[in-house]
Amino acid sequence: MLIDLHAHTSGISTCCRVPAPDIIKAAQDAGIDGIVLSNHYQRHYVKNGDAAAFAERYVKEYEYTKACGDAAGFKVFYGMEVTMELHSNAHILVYGVDPSFTLKYPETYAMTMADLYALVKENGGMLVQAHPFRGGKDVLQDLAYLDGVEANSHPLYDATHVEKLTKIAQSAGLILTSGGDYHADTHRAHCGAYLPDDITDTHGLRDFLLSSETMDIEIQEPGEMQSRRVTYVRHPAV
Repeated sequence: MLIDLHAHTSGISTCCRVPAPDIIKAAQDAGIDGIVLSNHYQRHYVKNGDAAAFAERYVKEYEYTKACGDAAGFKVFYGMEVTMELHSNAHILVYGVDPSFTLKYPETYAMTMADLYALVKENGGMLVQAHPFRGGKDVLQDLAYLDGVEANSHPLYDATHVEKLTKIAQSAGLILTSGGDYHADTHRAHCGAYLPDDITDTHGLRDFLLSSETMDIEIQEPGEMQSRRVTYVRHPAV
């Protein structure tokens, strides 16, 4: 099954233009079997300094989106896209944690990369940096605090940077993922990672990503209407 590992809904991510049912339909129409709902998690969305209240809203949006997905026969996995305010506002995708993690630790956006990595690993999760070279910038974080890097297929970005990211990921034995970062502000890219059909939750997703020596991903370069399949090898033969 093809799962887009980076998706948003307007219920939390206000930069996204449409709600969960439309996000799901667009993905299905593009031939995608599921998404990781990785809405933005950042101080900007916290009202009156009440991070706990925001965390509750964040989890409720996931639960709503999951229910919409279940009704449509579409998989929705739990995730987060944390904006690291102490690290050039780098966007870090969190996989493998339950909603209870978000409720227990509502101020992850204020942590250092080292502290977030330690906390997420302690709670059975993993970190992947989203689009580290977006817009010609380089906000790639210390690879010691990452489990993977993302080739992002958002049509308005400059490139997926898949070749560059492949070399970086292989240099540290990290995984390479693929996400669309769809906001309904342009056409829906056909992209994601090919996962076994028997993965049913974020824990299974994490286990597969962390253990896989090879990863088949689908990417779609900006300006191109056709996607292509890439096989990533974590430890290529010398």
